[in-house]
Amino acid sequence: MKNKTIKHIVSLCLVILVPVLLFAGAYGFVWWKVSEFADDFARDISPYADMKYQDIYIDLFQSEVGLRGMSFIPAGMKGEIGIDATTLKAPSWGFILSLNEQLSKGELPESFNIEITGIDLNLQSGYMQDWGRMAADAQRQVGPSYDTLACGDLHFFSIVDVRKMGYSRIRSDLSIQYTFDKVDKQLNFDLQSKTAQMADASISMNIGVTSDTLNMQTIVFAQPQLKRIKTRFYDRGYNVRKNKFCAALNKEPVQDYRQRYAEMLNRRLNYEGWTVPKPLFDAIDSLNNPGGSFYLRVDIPQGFGMQSMALIQQPTDLLDALNPYMEFNGKAVSWEGVAWNEPDPEGERLLHELNVGADEVLEEQVSSALPEEDAEHFDMSIAMPSPVYERRNQHALKRLKQQENEKTFKPVELSNLEPHLGEPVILYTYFGRKVEGRLIDVNPDVITVEHRLVDGRGTATYPISRDKIQSARLYY
Repeated sequence: MKNKTIKHIVSLCLVILVPVLLFAGAYGFVWWKVSEFADDFARDISPYADMKYQDIYIDLFQSEVGLRGMSFIPAGMKGEIGIDATTLKAPSWGFILSLNEQLSKGELPESFNIEITGIDLNLQSGYMQDWGRMAADAQRQVGPSYDTLACGDLHFFSIVDVRKMGYSRIRSDLSIQYTFDKVDKQLNFDLQSKTAQMADASISMNIGVTSDTLNMQTIVFAQPQLKRIKTRFYDRGYNVRKNKFCAALNKEPVQDYRQRYAEMLNRRLNYEGWTVPKPLFDAIDSLNNPGGSFYLRVDIPQGFGMQSMALIQQPTDLLDALNPYMEFNGKAVSWEGVAWNEPDPEGERLLHELNVGADEVLEEQVSSALPEEDAEHFDMSIAMPSPVYERRNQHALKRLKQQENEKTFKPVELSNLEPHLGEPVILYTYFGRKVEGRLIDVNPDVITVEHRLVDGRGTATYPISRDKIQSARLYY
């Protein structure tokens, strides 16, 4: 009887312990594989950043793994980037256990989710100061930002400016999901981001491909076609801080700053060649109000790819091809009536739009080219041919001719650039970008300019497609 009881107890223990041991073994094996992958990843990025983590998270029932308490120290910089948690969810444990091997072969899962929570950037850290300087150099090449219009004399917001708005740290959450539909041969991407006290944004895309297998090699030759795109944006506090900061910089009420911003935005769009109907313009400007939101959806059942892009000659062609649906602050707004003309870098188009006569144009050009004391005495009218006015006109024209003979940047045809290799040049693109530097190469397809960085620590080379250049100016 006693032996029988012992056998029952042993059997019961085995029934309990065997699943526990199997679970513990599986958990330990998964923990080891995840730890191995994390250590390999840390070693791979070590030339760029030092990565550490506190512990590993595993959910065997949900096929989820992750790292907790992550930190990155960018190489050669001071300060730490913190991440509370990074979680990966894959369709099966098989893929997670062979993740390193699969990725090294270029193979991708049919679906996976990545959740990154608590990304913490310290705006007073050394790496943010270094990145801020690099961003400032890049911004100077692009030109003034739309965000800083009417905000004092700022052309872009530096890290110091953002800190003055009341941000000492920036904390964000990021979520990325994708699935691959073999039947429809379609990739589906979703990305959501939330930045505390700043903004929320999301974007989703459906992309058709020609292959029913998913790896890096086939994707390159899969002839992707955009089928659908949706994007949303919500202001969560940035506009209040920015508007107050700019109004204080201008020493004026927020309402006055917002009115001046709208006026300058309208002038900027006009200068860049855009004609925007008032309802749409007002909606765009409203994005700068506290709580501003934006939603855009594009559906293209037939797909939009490289062949479609080749037919786009100007921005309005792209609007016609995509036919977007837009909402601002929850209200639908039509883009019908939007027009675009090639922008004139010298502003001559604006003069013609204002119906300024030829004499008035010449007078304005002369007045702007001459010192104030000469310009105010220059008389364009031939109805007063007195000797005094004649002498003043001759004097003013002489000064203007002297300025014309001085070395300066003057318009030149693109076809005449090649003999001027090594000389200073300014190129204007059809989208309003200005590239200034030394002309180093000219060929039928690409014109290359070497530009010296603002901080004087070197140069950068900019190859620009010839068909994207609207005009050029040479220094002679």
